[in-house]
Amino acid sequence: MEFKARLVTWDEIFKWCVNIRDAVITDYEPDYIIGLSRGGLVPARLLSDMLWIKDLYAVKTEHWGLTATRDGAPTIKKSNEINVNGRNVIIVDDITDTGASMKLAHDYVESLGPKALRTATMLHITHSQFKPDYFSEKVDDTNWTWFIFPWNVYEDILNLVSRVLTSPMSTESISNALKDSFDLNMDHGRLKDLLNYFAKRKRVMLSSQLWHLPNPVK
Repeated sequence: MEFKARLVTWDEIFKWCVNIRDAVITDYEPDYIIGLSRGGLVPARLLSDMLWIKDLYAVKTEHWGLTATRDGAPTIKKSNEINVNGRNVIIVDDITDTGASMKLAHDYVESLGPKALRTATMLHITHSQFKPDYFSEKVDDTNWTWFIFPWNVYEDILNLVSRVLTSPMSTESISNALKDSFDLNMDHGRLKDLLNYFAKRKRVMLSSQLWHLPNPVK
């Protein structure tokens, strides 16, 4: 087995955001929420609703890499639309893995002069170089897995399939390979839909190479 991966459910996401909300309201009153694009946009929107905060912004950081690999240093897409001077701000992301993206965003927003600045993620990986002020669950090396969030399914499954696909394979064979390599259980109907979508694009990027899926899988 290369490593473990699993699909995150919407029920888990809601529960994790509720936990963050409950922690935030005990000692902080944010005026603005900033979602870290892309992974933090959905939890940031949920927390915006839960905390009754309408001022919601986005900061974009970019990594160029593959699923479960160490990407290069992140870069930030600066926005001139964010004015947080003198305000209480909280930055939200889905997970701190290396923590590089959150640290970069934190330092950037801090330079804009907020009155106070906090950070929150649903999941915090203990080896991260950045520890958020709020998080729902701590994940250490003993229970680490690659978390596939609902907003990242196509990208992550494509990359995982690229690791097991060496020739044209049936849906069942790919499903078995994903189970053997990543302990990942996927509904066959959902997997077939994903793979047929990739096949219909004729040329799809798998890993760092262009592969051909000649026909929709069966």
